[in-house]
Amino acid sequence: MGSFSADLDQLDQLGGVLKNLAEEAGGLRTGPAAGPFLSTPGGMMSSVLEASSISGDLIDRALVPAIKERLGETGEIMVNTAQEYRNQDESNAEKLATAYTNATGAWSEQS
Repeated sequence: MGSFSADLDQLDQLGGVLKNLAEEAGGLRTGPAAGPFLSTPGGMMSSVLEASSISGDLIDRALVPAIKERLGETGEIMVNTAQEYRNQDESNAEKLATAYTNATGAWSEQS
């Protein structure tokens, strides 16, 4: 097996891993959804309730779904790209890389 074929096999496998991670990420929960809180004898402190609400709004309803979507999409692209180029030779490596990059968009570090 040539290195191009081996790279496609690895891309296909890693795509499946990303899709599985997307599903796992979708189950992450913070705040009340994560489980019961310990309350003080007089009830739960308002700061704890507010922090829990913020966690739910930002993490559970925005960040987790975004992570799940991005991992799932990228995994699907990896699998589809590997399958599309499976029967092509190494001369198409640059074409594969361009197709993959165009499909996933620019990945850059945020500062």
